Amino acid sequence: ALNEAVICELRSMFPDKFAHSNTLEAPDRYICAHSIIGYDLAEYERTYTLNTLAKYFDTYLYTKSDTSQLTNVHLVGDADTLSEMPKIFNLSKINLNMTIRPIQKGLPLRIFDILGCGGFLMTNYQEELSDMFDIGRELETYSSLDELIDKCEYYLSHDSEREALAHRGYEKVRSRYTYMHRLTEIFKQSLNANPISS
Repeated sequence: ALNEAVICELRSMFPDKFAHSNTLEAPDRYICAHSIIGYDLAEYERTYTLNTLAKYFDTYLYTKSDTSQLTNVHLVGDADTLSEMPKIFNLSKINLNMTIRPIQKGLPLRIFDILGCGGFLMTNYQEELSDMFDIGRELETYSSLDELIDKCEYYLSHDSEREALAHRGYEKVRSRYTYMHRLTEIFKQSLNANPISS
């Protein structure tokens, strides 16, 4: 859908996005799809989702981004990454992760941040989640706004289930996904790919 006319128009509207050299085969198309449309779509989806959730639940947002389009969302402001954010993740009844569209493969770090603090995580479904976590036992996912609302309503009225799920998610991250686990795996794969010969 990104024909040359659209790319040229976006290039003229966002020249700073195209300023860097890029080794991709079609960098202009990639920049349009991911750096402009992908991020704008993520902003729209997040705003719409938060405004919808705020109609049903007390919804709090910690951010320093523009919040002018949000209604009925409790705007808290920025939170310090090292001192405040872990407490917020741990004490919030539901932590919501909305992965931006350009992340089509892999998992965002926020998933591990929340679970590693013992927080209950509700995240949009990503294919790799089921490879690393037991969905519905260690974290919860949604695939539509209606499903998100239904699951929020359920978990907000089932405290013990929500807390047990958060604890199992924390234990999974603690037992398998710390920096030490990841570095050990990187070194193992590196040695398997390039064995040391004597």
